[in-house]
Amino acid sequence: MASRPPAVAPTAYHRLLESRAPTLSGSSAIQYALLTDPEHAEVFLLITAAEGGGNFNREVVGIDALEAVVDAAPAGKPFGSKQLKGGFTGRSNNNAPYACAALIAQGLLAKSPDAKFGLVKAGDWDAWRLEMMALPGEPFLFPPQSANAPIVPTPEPNKARKKDRRGGNRFVPVVPENEASTESPTEEVHDADPA
Repeated sequence: MASRPPAVAPTAYHRLLESRAPTLSGSSAIQYALLTDPEHAEVFLLITAAEGGGNFNREVVGIDALEAVVDAAPAGKPFGSKQLKGGFTGRSNNNAPYACAALIAQGLLAKSPDAKFGLVKAGDWDAWRLEMMALPGEPFLFPPQSANAPIVPTPEPNKARKKDRRGGNRFVPVVPENEASTESPTEEVHDADPA
């Protein structure tokens, strides 16, 4: 059984914008939020929902980090959505395509006319950043947590207390040593009566 990650203290942001964008395939949509730090020094992207049910990591990613991985693509050539994977710490395969969908909706990326699934950098990222940071925003905590809830780390399970274990597809009971020595041998019982 996997243990739960320890509780993380929420970080304060300002939510500048909440929006919706079609996925790269156009068959569904995502919802995302643009955030900034309280000093309005950097803009962040947070994917909040995948309407088609796709999995993704709920992770706040800096636009600067995403621009850096876009700029790392070969110049003059379209790149695939997986190029943005380096901007995320989470490992979901949907993180990068969903981020691309949000960046296309914001005019920072565009679909390439030359390659079917290719993307190209578009728009003025610096002007867009200044425009976003000029928005007042509203206070936002991530990960969300109620104000009264204390941050309590999850205790590790005590593996020494296990009374049973599994072996393959069968259930194997574990008999403690003190019970094994006090039991008397059992008689063998047959269902068939020889008489």
